[in-house]
Amino acid sequence: MLTPIDIDNKVFKKAKIGGYDIKDVEDFLVLVMSDYEKLYRENNDMRGKIQALQETVDNYSSLETGIDKTVENAQSEADNIKLEAQKQAESIKSTAELDAKQRLEDLQRQIIKAEVDIETKKNQMRIYKIKVQSMLEAQLKILNDEEE
Repeated sequence: MLTPIDIDNKVFKKAKIGGYDIKDVEDFLVLVMSDYEKLYRENNDMRGKIQALQETVDNYSSLETGIDKTVENAQSEADNIKLEAQKQAESIKSTAELDAKQRLEDLQRQIIKAEVDIETKKNQMRIYKIKVQSMLEAQLKILNDEEE
């Protein structure tokens, strides 16, 4: 790309016949150089702005990548926590079910023992009744025998 200095330093050969008016060419070159210099500066300014914007885009891309990674890590951690919580819930449920079954079996054994104890007490009461009745009958017989 030509620079304004390249345009300013350009030298044209002079034609021997039918050449251009040097003053007109130089005036025109001054106008071209002025416009070209203005465009050249704007172009350089734009390149600087483009570079700054590219750096900003690169920074945002880097941030986006970091955020995406953070979100992925958070999702993975949440999934792990959820899985662990489900495992613990299953373990607690299994333990509670086993405990409930054991307590139920203990209660059933206690009920059977209580029923056996009640039956034993009933039998003891029948035997006691029979003994008391026999003793009373024996006493009555003794009383009756003495009266006669």
